[in-house]
Amino acid sequence: MRPVRVTQFSNNLLSLAVINSIMLIYSKTTAFRFLCLLPFIILLPAISFSQKESPKCADLKSGVFHFYPKNTNDHFIIYAEPSRHKEINSNTGDTIIWDIQWTEQCSFTEKLISTNTVLDKKTAKFYKGHSIAYKIENITDDYFTFKGYIDKLSGVLIQSDTLWFSEKVHLPANPFIQPITSVEAERLHFNDTSKYALLYIYRPGKITNSLSNYPVYLNDDMICIAKNKSGYVFKILKEGNFECKSRLLKDESKVQVNIQFGKKYFIKSMVHWGMYKGLNNYKLEMAIMPDDTGSAEFSEVRKF
Repeated sequence: MRPVRVTQFSNNLLSLAVINSIMLIYSKTTAFRFLCLLPFIILLPAISFSQKESPKCADLKSGVFHFYPKNTNDHFIIYAEPSRHKEINSNTGDTIIWDIQWTEQCSFTEKLISTNTVLDKKTAKFYKGHSIAYKIENITDDYFTFKGYIDKLSGVLIQSDTLWFSEKVHLPANPFIQPITSVEAERLHFNDTSKYALLYIYRPGKITNSLSNYPVYLNDDMICIAKNKSGYVFKILKEGNFECKSRLLKDESKVQVNIQFGKKYFIKSMVHWGMYKGLNNYKLEMAIMPDDTGSAEFSEVRKF
């Protein structure tokens, strides 16, 4: 894992930090440094359809469309054919070619063919051994929404986002979350007039199920991996209601948090040992903690 956190990438490849984190879930290794909420940018096909009819999944296999990934200011132009996609970052000119296999009417997988970006060994190895599976969720006359998973639709969810059929005149202000270290958080001149909030996600140390690492999401975007006795800090740059969720195999737990600038939020992620209906021997729990309790418990975990 690289020792510094990168906040944006110039193409739609998963970041090295994300790849390390996904591999951590599968391998349960102990050494990692996770960068939360990087843009997991995908390549989906554009559409060609009659103005008198609403588009369908079958219309999404050819054409040109536009992607403005969450938490970035990037704009990607997608040139799609039924079995191959070409994506160009309009800001940098970086280009990626994908092989496309439609598996069902509204789902497909993509496999990396080539890119003009130099990949490190670990990233190259990941894309050689894995594909990304996408499910089209909802289609309107202006856009469609999707979700992306590792290898298959039952795999690890990595992103939920929107693609547009026409270029936007005014680029959306997408950045809404920024991972920071606990040291950086302590150095901030944070008060009730700050134009951001601070979100602390942590998992206390526990002997049972200590090797079960699982992803944590904010509004269906993976922001970190909950490892035994670990903690993360984020600057939240937008106010509003957010859903924070953990997921491990078939179990998940979620909490709703109303983010307001100038406030701190502590969310504890836990795994309980026992016998539960429909599960093996564990149950997830997410809980919003009082500031004093959350701050004390967060001080006991390892910070990433």
